[in-house]
Amino acid sequence: MILDQVKADVAAQLNDQRKLGVNITPADDVPETGPANSGVWFQIPNVTAVFADLNRSTALSAAENPKDAAFAYTYFVRAMAVSLERFSAKYVDIHGDGVFGLFSGQGSMFDAAACAITMRTLVENEVSPKFRRDASSNQSLTAGIGIDRGTLLVRRLGLRGTKENEVWAGKPLNMAAKLSSLSSGNQVIVSDRMFARYENFSELRQRALLYSCGCDGSVVGGGLGAAIGTTRYLWERQQVPQNLGFDFTNLHRLKTKWCGRHGAEFCDALGTRQQRGR
Repeated sequence: MILDQVKADVAAQLNDQRKLGVNITPADDVPETGPANSGVWFQIPNVTAVFADLNRSTALSAAENPKDAAFAYTYFVRAMAVSLERFSAKYVDIHGDGVFGLFSGQGSMFDAAACAITMRTLVENEVSPKFRRDASSNQSLTAGIGIDRGTLLVRRLGLRGTKENEVWAGKPLNMAAKLSSLSSGNQVIVSDRMFARYENFSELRQRALLYSCGCDGSVVGGGLGAAIGTTRYLWERQQVPQNLGFDFTNLHRLKTKWCGRHGAEFCDALGTRQQRGR
């Protein structure tokens, strides 16, 4: 009987894993693939996780309208994956109708922030308009993008061969996914511990990330000569909802996108690709 066979197979697999044991091996960087079949888990500190998800309010039913759902998921997942790769995420994967990227290395949390705001901008400026053009729906697509940072474990698990996948265990990815689910409309949401790091860096990066450029008082990015305090602070600080499993007290919510005039300038200033070694 199938139940008896499944029980026997699971018992055999667990016995094999018990013999291998669990060995935690420190790693300095996010690997392209995790170790497999040896009981080894890599432990990577200071990983920034960015998780982008279509908002529940705009999720389309594949059963009711499969063509529109296919357009929505195709356009969204492709755009988010491309963005993560271009901003040098070390690992990119798809989780349901969400996409996540992992950033590691010195200063990579700024690449993660620049990437997240770019993703939010692209959903509004590129993904949603093209979806409305090509699908039969008049519904706009919006996304929630969460960011958190901490230590992750990784190992390849599953059945041997092609059915093995990386399993990422740890709070940063889980918290980033939870934060993305709190979005109502296009928003970037950052954990309190992550945001504290952003507030404690250079004036240039604070301008790029925290303040409006002043074009209309509502957009991210600005001329490099703009002084902090002369333009509007863009982030809203809120308490996290209770009983949802968050391990921090506050979150910070960004509802705006890159400015069409100044965004590219400050996206570059915020990132680290031109600043490594400084």
